[in-house]
Amino acid sequence: MKTLARIGFLLAVCATAQAAVVRPAPNFGLVDVARSTSLRSFRGQAVVLVIGRSARDKEFRRQVYRLKDLYGQFATEKVVFVAAIENGPQDVPSNIPFVTAANPSQVAADYGVTGHFAIAVIGVDGNLDMITTKVIPAARVKDVIFNNFETQTNARKELGG
Repeated sequence: MKTLARIGFLLAVCATAQAAVVRPAPNFGLVDVARSTSLRSFRGQAVVLVIGRSARDKEFRRQVYRLKDLYGQFATEKVVFVAAIENGPQDVPSNIPFVTAANPSQVAADYGVTGHFAIAVIGVDGNLDMITTKVIPAARVKDVIFNNFETQTNARKELGG
């Protein structure tokens, strides 16, 4: 009976250790970035991925406009903004420096986007923390970034001693 309990305990510990990356974000390449060539090269930084057919689409522009409100706070936390624009690389009309995803149609497919717009938040641990096809407030993006799995785990450790 003790052996069975030990095996159960070990399995629980192993499952917890592997749960750090519950939903890994699909990797993708980047265009015109000096050192970083893919999403994985940003491990340790949060990434906001905005997917759209055009930078001129209504939802895409509305989302970028909402993100501008808190961009200063995102910049101090070294959040990376990536645009995957299906009809070709375009300048995103914003003060936010967007990096362009290579092969945006494949990025949309990998993230399960079938419509013309989506926004995804990828945590510092590589987890796909959120993806939605709705325009959301910048405060919601901030909440997802700053309350990710890793942050919550560290907070629990501090409380528990």
